[in-house]
This record gives sequence, structure tokens and C-alpha cells, in this order.
Amino acid sequence: MPITNIKKYYSLLFFFPVFFLSTSCVCTTHRKDLTTKNEEIKTIKLDLQNKEKMITGLLDRLSVKDQEIGKLTDALLTSRETIEELKSDIEKLREVDVQMEEKKAAVDNRIEEAIITSSPEATPQADSKSTKGQKTE
Repeated sequence: MPITNIKKYYSLLFFFPVFFLSTSCVCTTHRKDLTTKNEEIKTIKLDLQNKEKMITGLLDRLSVKDQEIGKLTDALLTSRETIEELKSDIEKLREVDVQMEEKKAAVDNRIEEAIITSSPEATPQADSKSTKGQKTE
């Protein structure tokens, strides 16, 4: 083998470890970057899972509140209907009360008329009999 060929191989032998070391440094740096990126991805995934749990919890609470609102709305409508029925009943009772007052006034007037017409003071004969009865006693 000629010496020039050996020099070529020696030079290759010298540059091969240097090239390999530099490549491994690049690979190591690249691995560190990938490890850092993987850790960031894991952190982001955990954050997303926590946020997903939080959103699920909020949706559950919202669903419960929505059901409560539905129940309260139903209760409100029922209460309004009851109030309207009670107002109607009160009006009917007022009308009955007015009618009863009118009937009572009419009865009172009849009683007064009956008392006046049947009273001994109203008839002159009754007056003379009542005064004679008082004198004899």
C-alpha cells in the first residue's frame, strides 16, 4: 500500500472520532431538547386534564342549577295560578258579603217596621189601656 493511501486512512481515522463526538453532542443536545419538550407536553396534558375536570364539574353544577331553576319556575307558575284563584275567591266572598249586608239591612228594616207597627205606642187604644193598667196597680 502506498503511503498516501495510509495517510488518507489515518486522516479518516482521526476525523471519524471527531465527527462521531460532534454528532453525539448534537444528538445529546437534541435529546435534551426532546426531553424538555416531552416534559412540557406532559405538563400541558396535566393542565388540560385538570381543566377538563374543572369544566366537567362546572357543567354538572350548571345542570343542577338548571334543574333547580326549572323546579322554581314550575313553583312560580303554580303560585301565580293559586294567587289568581285566591283573588277570584276573595272577589266572590266580597260579593257575598255585600249581598249579606244588603239582606241584613233589609231584615233590620223589616224588624224595625214590625216593631213600630206592633208597638203599643203606635196605637192610641193601646196607650189608654197601658196607662189604665198602670194606674190601677
